[in-house]
Amino acid sequence: MPRQRRYVIIALVLQLAMVLLGQVSKLVLALSGWFGMGIPLVVGWLYAVRRGLSLKDASVGGLLIGAVGAAIGLGLAIPLTGGDWSLLPLGTVASSFTGWLGAFLGWTIKGRKEPLKE
Repeated sequence: MPRQRRYVIIALVLQLAMVLLGQVSKLVLALSGWFGMGIPLVVGWLYAVRRGLSLKDASVGGLLIGAVGAAIGLGLAIPLTGGDWSLLPLGTVASSFTGWLGAFLGWTIKGRKEPLKE
């Protein structure tokens, strides 16, 4: 995890800031699902683009970027908003996917070190 630690922490801080901001802003609360998946998408993309990684490394990093921030952010948001705990695994999987997608897109656009196998 050392390579992606900085990006995992950035995504986590942004997710927690979104949760806390959602407590004072109804607009942020209403859009928190979109923000919750958009944050790992963008951070995953930045991770792959700035690091110039292999597809495997970009994929693993993107998954971690999405999963850690979402799990901890949802773990805080659900009790604060009185939400349903069934959202925790669903939201974590969705954010993991968008983190992976961002990293994959970043790898595809700029960081590709290995060719795709046909």
